[in-house]
Amino acid sequence: MITSYLAAERERGRVAAEADVDTLALTLIGTCHLLFAGGDGAPPDPEAVRKVVATAIAGTVREPSP
Repeated sequence: MITSYLAAERERGRVAAEADVDTLALTLIGTCHLLFAGGDGAPPDPEAVRKVVATAIAGTVREPSP
């Protein structure tokens, strides 16, 4: 599902054409899973999730064309 979403965003030009959306989706899923599975059973801090996602997609997101 995430791969399909990222592929659609790539087709719209909002994700870089050269972005490997399969690997990007696995990176997001795996890293966020570790954030939610680790620790004391409490949900991760929303800022930690935002930071992980922002770092993973850095360099792939494109500004929409006017």
